[in-house]
Amino acid sequence: MFGNTFSCLVSVTSSSGVELNVHLILEEKLTRQEQKLNTLSQYVEQYPSGWKKRLELANLLLVMGNWERAVEEFGQVIKRQPQLIDVRLKLGKLLQLMGREAEASEVYRSALPLSDNEAAEQHISGAIAICRGDTEKAITAFENAADLQPNNAANWLVLGQFQMGRENPVGALRAFDAILSLNSDDIAALIHSYDALMKVGNLQEAQRRLHKLTVLAGDDFRVLQRQLNERCAMRLVSGKEGKETKKMIVSALRQYPHGVEAHKSLAYYHIFRGDWPEGVEVLAEFAAKHPNHPHGWYYYGRCLFDTGEYQKAASAMLKAYALYPDECEIYRALCEILPLAGMTSFPLTFPLKRGVEGTLQTGEGDNITLTFIVEEMLERFPQHWSVWATAGRVLVECFKEVERGCQVSKQGTKLQPQLADAWFCHGRVLALALKHREAVEALETGWHILSAGGYLQLVPVAVWLGESYRMLGDVGASKRWWQVACEGSQKLRAFNPTMADYWLGRALVGLGDRLGAIEAYESALSKQLLYPARGEVEKILRRLKSKARKGCGG
Repeated sequence: MFGNTFSCLVSVTSSSGVELNVHLILEEKLTRQEQKLNTLSQYVEQYPSGWKKRLELANLLLVMGNWERAVEEFGQVIKRQPQLIDVRLKLGKLLQLMGREAEASEVYRSALPLSDNEAAEQHISGAIAICRGDTEKAITAFENAADLQPNNAANWLVLGQFQMGRENPVGALRAFDAILSLNSDDIAALIHSYDALMKVGNLQEAQRRLHKLTVLAGDDFRVLQRQLNERCAMRLVSGKEGKETKKMIVSALRQYPHGVEAHKSLAYYHIFRGDWPEGVEVLAEFAAKHPNHPHGWYYYGRCLFDTGEYQKAASAMLKAYALYPDECEIYRALCEILPLAGMTSFPLTFPLKRGVEGTLQTGEGDNITLTFIVEEMLERFPQHWSVWATAGRVLVECFKEVERGCQVSKQGTKLQPQLADAWFCHGRVLALALKHREAVEALETGWHILSAGGYLQLVPVAVWLGESYRMLGDVGASKRWWQVACEGSQKLRAFNPTMADYWLGRALVGLGDRLGAIEAYESALSKQLLYPARGEVEKILRRLKSKARKGCGG
C-alpha cells in the first residue's frame, strides 16, 4: 500500500485566516490541477446526482488546500453513497486536521457500523478517542488494531505517528520497525523511523536509513529536507559540498516555494557560510509575505534567537503564539527566549484571537507574563514530557521555585521513563537547583538508557556529569567524565563539528587545559557557533586569554 504513494506539501488557510503547510500522502501524482478542477466542477454541476466524479473533485480540493469546499463535497458523496466507509474516514481525518474534533468524532462514529472486522472497529475507536482527548484509550485501541492485523501496515503507521505526536519515540520506533519487517523499502516508515531514531539518539542507524531513503526516494520533499538538516549541521556549505547543498535547497524551493522548511534551510545555509544578515533576511521576507503563517514566525524567531537578536526573536515568537496555540514547540521556544530577552512580563502589540477553551481574553496593550505562558503550556500539553522539563527549568532558573520546579521536571521522566532525553533534561534542572547528587543519578540513568551511538546527547551529558561531580567534591569522577567527553567529541565531529568543538572546549576547561580549550572554542566560533552558546564562549575566551597573558607576564 505504501510503496507506491506520493507526498505533497499543501498550503492551507483556515477559516480564521491562519496559514499552514500540511504533508499529504497520495496514491497518485495530481498534475494540471487547475484544469482538472474546472473540468470536474463543470461535470458535477451538470450531473449533480453522480458521486464518482464528485469524489475525484473532493480529493482534488483536498490536495489544493481548499478544505472547506472539500468537506462539502465529501459530505455530498456520503449522502449519495452512505456505505463508503473509506470516504467517511477521510472526511473524519480532514475535519481533525482542521481542528473540528467534535464534527470529526461524529463522522467516525457514523463509520463504526460499516466496519467489517474488529481491527477496523479498533482503528476507528482510536480516532474517536483522539478527538475526545482520551490519549490512553487511543493508544490501546491502535495497539489492539495492530495486534489483530499485524500484517496491515496502515494500523502500525497510525500507531507510530500517534506515539511520535505524544513524544514517545521509543514506542513509535517499535511500530515503524513492524512496518519495515513487512516491507523494508516502505518510504513512510523509513522517514518516520529516521525521526524516531534521532530522538532516541541512535545516529548511526538513523543515517543508514536516510541514505537508503536517498536511493529510494531522493526527490521526495521530506527526504530532501532531512538531508538538508544533516548537511547544515555538518557545515557542508562551502566548496564542492556547499554547491551540492545549495543545489538541493534550490530543488526544495522549486518543488514547494510556499514551504517554510525550505526557506529555513536557505537561511541557515547563508548563516553557516558566515553571512548572518542575508540568512535572517530570508526568513524575514517569508514572514512578511506570509503574515498569518505561524511557522514562518516561529522559524524567523528561532533564527533571530540563534543570531543573538533576543528582543526581536521574542517579538516574532509571540506572533507565532498569537496565531497558533496548538503546538508545544512555540511555547517551549518562548520559555527559552523570553528570559534571555529580559522579559517576564510583556505587553501585546496585537490581540490574541483565541484562548484555552475560551478562557483567555486579551487584546492589544494587555500584558502577558512568562508565568502565564508556563501554566498555559502545562494545561494544554500535559502528555508531552518536554513541556514538563521546560516548565521545571523556568520555575527553577527564572522564578527560583526550586522544589516545585524539580517536581514538575520529574513528571517528564514519569511520562517517558525509557527515554534518555527526559532524564537528561531533568538532570539539568536538578543541577540548576544545586541538587547535584540527584542530578548525577538522573544523568547516569539516562546515560545507561541511551544507545552507544548517541553522541549528540552523550557528549554534553558527560560534560554535565563532570561539572556536577566537581561540585560534589569528587575530583577523580569529574576528570573521568570530562575525558569521556573529550573522546566522544571526536566521534560527534562527523555529525556536528561545531558542537563537537564547543563541548570539547567545555571539557578541556574542566580539565584545566587552557590552551586546548582556547583552540577548541575558537574553532567552534569559526564554524559559526550560534547563540546563546556563542555569547557564553566569547566571554569564556576573553577570560582564558586574559589568564594566559597574565601567566606569560608572570
